[in-house]
Amino acid sequence: MSAICNSSYGPVSGTLVQIGTLNGSVDLGQPRRREVRLLPSVTSAFQDRTQEFGELDGWADEADVSGRRLWNVTGHSGVGKTTLALTWINENRHRFGHAQIAMECGGGAGGGRGRGIEEVCERYFALTGFVTEGRTLEGPAAKVDLFRSLIEERPAVVLLDDVQSAAQVWPFLTNLPGLLVIVTSRVPITGLAQERPRRLDLSPMMDEAAADLFVEILGAERTAAESGAFAELVRVCQGLPLIVSHAAGVLYDRPDLMIGELVARMADRGRLAALEDGNEDTMTRPSTVFDVSYGELGSAAAEVYRAIGLHPTRDFGAGLIAALFPASTAHSEAGLRELLHRGLVKEDRRGRYLMEDLTYEHAALLAQRTTGPGERARLRERIADFYLYGAIAADKQITQRWRLSPLYAERPPLVPPVFADAPRGTSSREWRRGEPPTPMEWFGDNLDAIMACMERSARIWADGSPAPGYGWQMAEATNGYFTANGRDDERATILSWAEQDAEACGDPDAQARIQAQWAEMMLGRGRLDDAQERFRRSLEAAQAGTEWRGVGGALEGLGITERRRGRAGEALDFFDRSEPFLDPERPRSQALHRMHRADAHVVNGDSAAALESYAAALVYFREHARVKRDHANEGKVLLRQAELMSQAQPRQARALAAEALSLFRTSQRPYQEGKALEALGDLGGHDDAEASPLGHWRAALEIYTRIGNTEAAERIGAKLRAAGAVEDG
Repeated sequence: MSAICNSSYGPVSGTLVQIGTLNGSVDLGQPRRREVRLLPSVTSAFQDRTQEFGELDGWADEADVSGRRLWNVTGHSGVGKTTLALTWINENRHRFGHAQIAMECGGGAGGGRGRGIEEVCERYFALTGFVTEGRTLEGPAAKVDLFRSLIEERPAVVLLDDVQSAAQVWPFLTNLPGLLVIVTSRVPITGLAQERPRRLDLSPMMDEAAADLFVEILGAERTAAESGAFAELVRVCQGLPLIVSHAAGVLYDRPDLMIGELVARMADRGRLAALEDGNEDTMTRPSTVFDVSYGELGSAAAEVYRAIGLHPTRDFGAGLIAALFPASTAHSEAGLRELLHRGLVKEDRRGRYLMEDLTYEHAALLAQRTTGPGERARLRERIADFYLYGAIAADKQITQRWRLSPLYAERPPLVPPVFADAPRGTSSREWRRGEPPTPMEWFGDNLDAIMACMERSARIWADGSPAPGYGWQMAEATNGYFTANGRDDERATILSWAEQDAEACGDPDAQARIQAQWAEMMLGRGRLDDAQERFRRSLEAAQAGTEWRGVGGALEGLGITERRRGRAGEALDFFDRSEPFLDPERPRSQALHRMHRADAHVVNGDSAAALESYAAALVYFREHARVKRDHANEGKVLLRQAELMSQAQPRQARALAAEALSLFRTSQRPYQEGKALEALGDLGGHDDAEASPLGHWRAALEIYTRIGNTEAAERIGAKLRAAGAVEDG
């Protein structure tokens, strides 16, 4: 075979076929590529991220050698994830000489690849002069594949902003060096473990850094002129660069606006709403950051998102969404699942849901802007009903007192919350995922929302309010929870609203009920004069009403107050007067009456009469137990019997106190549980360390401290100090 010249030099036109090895570079007619910058402007001020910058710089240095080239920056909305990434890319453009590209991935269509990717690919092709004519590029997937093939092994960085799933990241990952992929997301993106992504969880700015930024923009003179308001502004911003930068911008643009006035607006209307007041430019409003994510939601998720914005708190429990949309439960629950998937709502291990605070403010803003007034009123009414009927359902399981509200006998208009089937056996327990709360736990979890609904019931909403009577009926439903758990500050607030509501309704029976609840709380605080005055008001109102049990309850309350004063004779007189008002069909009422009489006999020093009355009370309690056992009050009788028998029959007294402790734990009565433990400690006589007097006292001290009963905690502390178990002070 003759020799063949298998080489080519210089420019060639037409067809050139290469067989064998190709050395060097070949230009196939595409124009020379230049540096590509497809980055948006930074929308939030950047301040004091030196530590984070140093970490990213270190990662980049390692990546240049052989390090990992996928980074995931996480953090709450508005914390500055995008600003951090863009600022770092801008300051390190020398590392990425071929391209610096940012893509908006808000979670939309296109196989999970989101918004903006197709447009970015097309702009990349145009800016690099790559000719796509004649190529089959149908859909975003083909364009992304081509984009990746062109950018591989070149010094480039791609920022995937607000990623929702791993499906949005995978198309950009490559085993070849050169390309760095930075992902921002609210939570770490799952499904990327084999890529070993580096993760940086971004925390809010320190208050000092936020203050420095304000001073830098507004000047020291202006911030010093309103030092108190300025400190509050820094606190309200909570270190979120989005809020700090927009608040500084509003104040800078309006020199006449006082810092204190802006703070008041932010507190009253929410930060996003206050900062957008009068701003019609959608590109510069702080809510634009959240509009992107909202715009990608399906109709069900968008509807649920706005509804959560009308909820009085940013956390809520299972069952609320179904109650808000009773005609389309499956539709709304699918919407909630989408919000969870996108990270707009989070679920804790107990099955409660939570929105981040700025996301919640945005949902509230959208509800006001896009939901009609009629629909807002309907949703708020359902929210109020959910908590009122939920409280009634929980109270039915907690207490067995007679109730005034007719709602206890009515069928609720919505599905009430689901509670744990059996009461828990201890004061604290590990929560098993998927397990519903107990009634007590439900009250504790939802008390803020309950109080917000009550507060709104006391004033006119912009587009609707609960019906009159909501306040006093909610106070009646929460009374058992407060009796068991204390929390007197919240209880007093609720009773104040309820008192106003009962008076506005003109219902003397409701007024009597609320005055009696006030009196019970005062008794618990040891404020006997106040308790006596409230019971007298309750008696006066009940005598003007139609519910005779209210009269008996007020008289009995006055007897208990006199007994607490040490006036046994006056107490027994009130008990005698209350007896005709006892319900003969309710053994529990008879049992409580005899328990209170026994307490008065104790004060009178008549132990025999007291033990006889306690024994009669137990007979009635056990008759009542055929329907439903009253663990708490039966436990009180046993504990008081134990106290009377402590000297003569200490072994039997300990057995009674131990039985009482079990009943208090079953009924979830922490204060009474503490009293039983204290009594067991006082009775002594046990060798086991945990069951010894010191062990019982320490357990009682832990309970008293947890529920905020400082007087009882100090009493136990004194006993422990006297026993040499703790240091003085």
